[in-house]
Amino acid sequence: MHELSRRRKRAQSLVIVALSATALFGIIALGLDAGRLYFQRRDVQNAADAGALAGAQELLPPDGNPGHTTAMISKANCQAALYAIQGVLGTPTDGTNCASPAPNYLPNGSGFINETATDVPVTVTVWTPSRGNGNEIHVRVTYNVPLTFAAVIGFTNSAVVADAFAHGGFYNNQYAVFGFQAGPGGGNTVIFDQNGYAQIDNGNNGADICNPNGQGRVVSNSKWHAPNPHPGWLNINGVFEHLSASDTHAVRTYWYQTVNPVPVQEPAPNYEATVNPLPGSVSGSSPTFHIHAGTFLNTLSIPGSIPGGKATDTYIFDNGLYVFANGASFNITGGIVSNTSTGKPLGALGAYSDLPPAADGTDGVEFIFDQGGGFSASTSGNTSPSVFFVAPNRVPSGVTHHIAFFVRETDTNASPWSETIDGTKGTYGNYPFQVWGTVFVDEANATATIQAVSTNPYAVEGELIAPRVSLMGGNIANEPTIIASVPNGTPGTPGCTGGYHDNLAGRLVQYNQAYAPQFRGYAYLVK
Repeated sequence: MHELSRRRKRAQSLVIVALSATALFGIIALGLDAGRLYFQRRDVQNAADAGALAGAQELLPPDGNPGHTTAMISKANCQAALYAIQGVLGTPTDGTNCASPAPNYLPNGSGFINETATDVPVTVTVWTPSRGNGNEIHVRVTYNVPLTFAAVIGFTNSAVVADAFAHGGFYNNQYAVFGFQAGPGGGNTVIFDQNGYAQIDNGNNGADICNPNGQGRVVSNSKWHAPNPHPGWLNINGVFEHLSASDTHAVRTYWYQTVNPVPVQEPAPNYEATVNPLPGSVSGSSPTFHIHAGTFLNTLSIPGSIPGGKATDTYIFDNGLYVFANGASFNITGGIVSNTSTGKPLGALGAYSDLPPAADGTDGVEFIFDQGGGFSASTSGNTSPSVFFVAPNRVPSGVTHHIAFFVRETDTNASPWSETIDGTKGTYGNYPFQVWGTVFVDEANATATIQAVSTNPYAVEGELIAPRVSLMGGNIANEPTIIASVPNGTPGTPGCTGGYHDNLAGRLVQYNQAYAPQFRGYAYLVK
């Protein structure tokens, strides 16, 4: 009887061991498949990243014109699909020749393309543009991983999905002034009116007078033009280049003592701005008003559109992104206007803001214009406004830092940025117009205008970049030392003497490395 009981217990134990072993082997099998999925996920993410970066590289403009052509988008989609599929060791169904992409690399009616492989179970989906940004590409890689052990319980494969977003980056030559409209024969891209004396500086304060190092260049992608000969001169300290032709009789001093042709047309920078979903607003009362960052759908005029605002009041702008859409513009004709707590410059140079960063981290002001909007600051009798803006050093992902004014390529204003004020002339502040940051106009055929009417510090500390740039003299009397500032001899030789004598002509733009956008790569991932 006892022997029978022992036999039954041994039989039960064998059944339990068998069942336990089956469960254990099943867990091990599932673990092995899970491990395969884990490592495959890493490879799929790497493939998505590689595809996004390769595609974004094709979104860099090949010439000095803004925007993205159909051919650029088709090639971006092709390169993205090619690199993503090759990242998982596959071959695209439509081949690997992105020099002449297949027609299906253009987005379909839903705005994306799909590509598969001939030898691996992968599908790549590409969106260009992505999230409304023409400089962004979105790549999604879907890989169906075959399962070995899990197939026993009915799971033959599992999809691993990875997403990557990349931007085209931007060109980052160092300009003081750049007119980037299309090349030879394309018209006048930098114009000087000769109605007074003006100065542009490359930011070296004369230290490289005999051998300019190339920073802070003045470049015209087509013709440099001074249409009305008049006893007014432009003093250019640094390198001055043009592409097709030039009227150099209006240039009194340039350190190379010769005008250098640009070898090829230089592409416009591919800088980016974003939207601000919050509505912009105004609060406060005379004598101090506060303007809050956000989107403005109606023109903001200071002091005109501020209830109770006067030309004697102070207007303080919060740090953040200001978007002017729906045709709205931003105009200043009076007041003390700044993004500092007092409305006035701070410190010896005044090149910072003591206001807290915005919620998105933006620690300066950036004004973005679209749909016909634009900026102007102009004199109003003897009550010229005082204007002082500092561009941000930190901005949200995908936004280019150090830009104070950004005009989108989709804007339609022919003259979207104009500055013609004199801070020394104003009764209510006597601070010069100053922008510490870059002014960038991305709209084809548009003109940025800056007028020299003050011998105080440069109006723009950073860069002034637009399809066309109009440099206006300010009727300021010439200074005798302008001639002495020409070095005696060939640059780079011992005969290059004479020293540097700063000209007191109206100061327009000084290249400032700390307020010019810095290199971020020709394509970069964003999350």
